[in-house]
Amino acid sequence: MEISKVQSIISILVVAAFIITTGIIALTPVLGAAPAGEYTEHLKTFASIYSGIIGLIIGFYFGRSKSKN
Repeated sequence: MEISKVQSIISILVVAAFIITTGIIALTPVLGAAPAGEYTEHLKTFASIYSGIIGLIIGFYFGRSKSKN
């Protein structure tokens, strides 16, 4: 396997894990009838930590221009 394929797979797994975890944190108060205030703080903290990493991954892999060399 090439290094770029391995990096792509790892980045897709990181983004997928972020989306799944964010979805779980966001849906817990809705589906569990729990107070939303506590989970909102968890969601804001989690998203603020990992949004930079996810932005870096998306910007690196999808921000590259396709040059015709």
